Amino acid sequence: MKSYLLLLILFLSSISLRAQMERTVYQSFEIDTAKTIALKVVGEYELQAWAGNSVLTETNIQIWKASPRILDYFIEKGRYEFLQESSPDATYLSSRFMERQPIKTKDGECVEIIKVKIFVPDTFEWLPDGKNFLTKKPVPVEKPD
Repeated sequence: MKSYLLLLILFLSSISLRAQMERTVYQSFEIDTAKTIALKVVGEYELQAWAGNSVLTETNIQIWKASPRILDYFIEKGRYEFLQESSPDATYLSSRFMERQPIKTKDGECVEIIKVKIFVPDTFEWLPDGKNFLTKKPVPVEKPD
């Protein structure tokens, strides 16, 4: 009887190891003198203005039917990473991998939900329907009295 109970406990603990895993990955990018920011991001993302002077990405990853090692492996290999290219007037941010193949394990295909938030300096603006291209807001000129 004790051995059955022990097997049941081991079985249930192995199931919980394959439950939902969640991690959040952050990256920051200096934009220096850029007047424009161009984004090329896989999937949907949310833009938010903030008082900082750099761009911050927050990638929340939720995955089911995977062990913590699997998620750590894909984070390490850059599956959720952003890359930056800069010129004097522009910064280009893009997902490192423009296509993400489904993650498969011996138990089948994993369910993966990725939520990306991109925080941009509040000195930039974007159109509601065109959030791939941001421009620096004009500096208001004060007229002398």
